Amino acid sequence: MLARWRTAFRSPKTFVAGMLASVLWVGSGMPASAHPHVWIDADAQMVFEDDKITAIRLHWVFDDLFSLTLIDQFDKNHDLRFFDAENTDVHDNAFALLSEVSWLTHLRRNEEIVTFSGATDFKADITDDRRVRYDFTLTLKEPLDPIKDAIALSVYDAEFYIDVAFTQVDPILFRGNRHLKCHYEMSEDEKNRIYFDLVSPIRADLACEKQVADASTNHGLSAGDFVSAE
Repeated sequence: MLARWRTAFRSPKTFVAGMLASVLWVGSGMPASAHPHVWIDADAQMVFEDDKITAIRLHWVFDDLFSLTLIDQFDKNHDLRFFDAENTDVHDNAFALLSEVSWLTHLRRNEEIVTFSGATDFKADITDDRRVRYDFTLTLKEPLDPIKDAIALSVYDAEFYIDVAFTQVDPILFRGNRHLKCHYEMSEDEKNRIYFDLVSPIRADLACEKQVADASTNHGLSAGDFVSAE
């Protein structure tokens, strides 16, 4: 069974004040001293154009408690969906400030952080088991060449307020890599430790190679190729 890729963290005061304090602490009554406050299961789809990475499509699912507070706060008509104005309300009040922490998404090229130009296509929804999910796209300022450069992706909040885990199944997907065969390996990032140097976040190192046949796929490594960091 694949290990559950998880790392814990806390977000900056500006984000906590704007999102967690107003929605979580008030809505749930959770004491501010508790850690972590929110849990997220995440997967990422690497989007290619002309065999270069141009964007990342993120899919998050929140824990039951935080989902309950979001539903109570933003599902005004109690239909267990976020449509139209409700989706806009979630975006403006419980997503927009994530730009200050790079949307908890850390992309590296040759160990240097890559900045995003912004987040688009945001959609909040509620699953059948009443967990809130976010789907959104982070666009890159310039395309990345996964053959020329070493590309790595991590999702974390470095100060221990939010606990993010890559999903067990297909944590990294690939779309549009027509002439490339791509895979990933998961490991602990000892070079970029967080939270007072106590935690090694989990990173996905990407590897691509050219091939003649169409290699467009939505899958990474097979289960037998998955590299555990335990």
